[in-house]
Amino acid sequence: MGKSVPTFRKELERIESEWKKFRKALRSDEKEMFDELFNKAKQHASAAQYQANPDPMESIFFSIILEQQMEIDRLKRKIEDESRKVDEKVLEAIDQS
Repeated sequence: MGKSVPTFRKELERIESEWKKFRKALRSDEKEMFDELFNKAKQHASAAQYQANPDPMESIFFSIILEQQMEIDRLKRKIEDESRKVDEKVLEAIDQS
């Protein structure tokens, strides 16, 4: 019989469990961030399963990096929007003076 390959989600659960001692040693705010990192990896479990990388940590790290890049891009857009609003208010104030 062939050897069954665990799903990425199962591997992720296994790896998360292996890191429990590390998590336990963190401060409470760090534990929240730790959990958030694993949640980021879980968001891309389907893509990681499709990739079928023999080292699941690579898929975990890439998923986390992808989520962080998306957050950076979202924050950049927010800053640009706020900067545009400030510029408009400044120009409006200049026009009124």
